[in-house]
Amino acid sequence: MRIKIASHSGFCFGVKRAINIAEKTLKESKDSNNIYSLGSIIHNPQVVEGLSKRGLKVIKDITNIKKGVVIISSHGTTIEAIKKIRDKQLDLIDATCPFVKSAHNIVKDLKTSGYRIVIIGDKKHPEVKALLSLAGRKTKGNKIAVISQTTQSKNNYLKGVAKLLKKDFNELRIFNTICNDTAHRQALTRELLKECDVMVIVGGKNSANTRRLWHICKESGVDSYHIETDVELKKEYFSGKRCVGVVSGASTPDAMVQSVVEKIKKLA
Repeated sequence: MRIKIASHSGFCFGVKRAINIAEKTLKESKDSNNIYSLGSIIHNPQVVEGLSKRGLKVIKDITNIKKGVVIISSHGTTIEAIKKIRDKQLDLIDATCPFVKSAHNIVKDLKTSGYRIVIIGDKKHPEVKALLSLAGRKTKGNKIAVISQTTQSKNNYLKGVAKLLKKDFNELRIFNTICNDTAHRQALTRELLKECDVMVIVGGKNSANTRRLWHICKESGVDSYHIETDVELKKEYFSGKRCVGVVSGASTPDAMVQSVVEKIKKLA
């Protein structure tokens, strides 16, 4: 059986940057017992666990935090949360992905210009929550602008835009805020689907961009398995298969992908 690995894998720029910020903070902070991440700094449980062992404490809110450093995750956070951090005079370190920040700036400008802002994405995802907090709740007006969660699939985004075109408006502005890394991984996944009869998608189950890759694979009809580590692989996944494609999410380290490939070799 052939094993084909997507030519682009490992951490994306934003994830790598966030991890570097966390590691630097853990190394250099004078208050090493009070270093917090507001939400998982990236959506990969194994990587987050490694940082936790080094002293990073993952929290859902800062209500009970009295002192220390709070790192904003790569996904960003709401303006309300940032105000809380500043009001409590905690040290704030922003590890928000620059591509997500770019979407923030677009939303700020659109709000100032009086647009109703439509965000296409997972409303429970921290990135979307942050965008919604910036956009406000304007529900009236004939000027509409639409942006996407940076890890959304292009197809989903286009479907959302198509629905908007059926509504009444005087002006519709469309912004492509899907990050290049996300689009590239999705394109490579579709290429592998043309050659492979089974797909393995490696990455956190809580990772939006990894789940998106899995959905693309499932929709194609090819047998597809979303795993976090090689422990989840089973021999029967590859029984009678000719070619397995391996793709990974933006928060999956290269070493994890390689361990999955080695396990597949043993099972196939």
